[in-house]
Amino acid sequence: MKILLAKPVTPGKLVLNCIPPLGLGYLVTALRQDGFNQVQILDSVKDQLDYSGFTKVVKKFKPDVIGFQIFSQDLPSLQKSLAIIKKINSKAVTVAGGPHPSGLPEKSLQSFPQLDFVFCGEAEVGFPILLRALKSKRGFGKVPGLGWRDRAGRVHLNQQVFAADLDKLGFPAWDLLRPQDYPDAPQGIIFKNSPVAPIMATRGCPFSCTFCAGWTISGKKIRRRSVGNVLAEIELLYRQYGVREIHILDDNFTLNRNYLKDFCHQLLKKDFQISWCCPNGVRLDTLDKETLQLMKKAGCYYVSVGIESGSDRILRLMKKAVTTAKIKKMVNMVVSAGMPINGFFILGFPGETKQEILKTIKFAKSLELTRAAFYNYLPLPRTEAYRRLIDSGELKEDDIDWAHIFQADVPYAPPSISREGLKNLQRRAHLEFYLRPKIIWRLLKEIRSWQQLRYIFKRTKAYLGG
Repeated sequence: MKILLAKPVTPGKLVLNCIPPLGLGYLVTALRQDGFNQVQILDSVKDQLDYSGFTKVVKKFKPDVIGFQIFSQDLPSLQKSLAIIKKINSKAVTVAGGPHPSGLPEKSLQSFPQLDFVFCGEAEVGFPILLRALKSKRGFGKVPGLGWRDRAGRVHLNQQVFAADLDKLGFPAWDLLRPQDYPDAPQGIIFKNSPVAPIMATRGCPFSCTFCAGWTISGKKIRRRSVGNVLAEIELLYRQYGVREIHILDDNFTLNRNYLKDFCHQLLKKDFQISWCCPNGVRLDTLDKETLQLMKKAGCYYVSVGIESGSDRILRLMKKAVTTAKIKKMVNMVVSAGMPINGFFILGFPGETKQEILKTIKFAKSLELTRAAFYNYLPLPRTEAYRRLIDSGELKEDDIDWAHIFQADVPYAPPSISREGLKNLQRRAHLEFYLRPKIIWRLLKEIRSWQQLRYIFKRTKAYLGG
């Protein structure tokens, strides 16, 4: 059985981040462990494929099963890709997983007749079981996390099962992911050394932020790989693939301070040096000065934190369990430890006013942040904020333009602000934050190549709506 795991074509879109698809890499390893060895990964984003190029790959490889990693903005591409696949081979089995199918599994199957299955959440446990069921022509009712149709067309969703022992999953299939083929700074504009590779040491998030859908993939219970297992992967990447920087993509890497300290101490004992950072964000309330200094000594050169708002009222609506006063105190502590810090902010949260957004911009400028990113609020399925919008009638699921839910667009704006007005506020936030001498000087010092400079201009143009 031939299996193709793919990131879909993204025609005409500005791709701000291009990183090796770890989820697909883990799936390959799970399939290989189960005896399915004819597996390929297709990253249409990295390879800059159009639909013609995608068609050529499918015709050449002739897969029996095609699995897609799908974000909400990929839906138009998914529809076209499914049509291409079924035209080439009507018997090919199509599967979709990732954030969007995990958020709207039933809707995904109902909206795409040519999509045979979806996975809700992690699929390392369920995907090999699905393939065995297809080979033996058994039923699908016991495949964990699977969404499927019966013969009458009714949609069924099986209960999710999360891998309990992450060490047993093995490493992602780096022989197929090939980190050296990706941009120097796959996770953003800043890097210290290259090539760069992403890793995940933990999964799950126990917190209840009303805007976040991370738990729909990996659940609310924290699961950790052993420190030895994580360091073995880092050493493999260093020695076999020439990687010189690691980006840790966990939602909560710093949550357990003893685990974090053990990681740093063991990394310091290695006979090689590698830079690393936490670009996806960590919680400020998990950090202290001693731990930050240890992280820096072990090679960490910046952390990102989700600050989200400069309004205490909005922070309460988000269930962030923190105040602006505490945020300011914690940011000062991080800076005093000598650790550069990047702040994430959300603009246009449901119920937010223009005055509160302006307050957030002012608050961001008052903090000693190295960098900041201002994102428009995204109505992500299965989140508490999303459910409130749908239940109140303020937002209708069928009216959401999923194709344009990414950084440079405005999929939603609060009633008191127009979408164009919110986009202008986002532009204003970035301009006011970055057009300051100390910030410009910091950025200039961090630029290490013309490629990186071009990337900065491209990203700036996207955020400013150019």
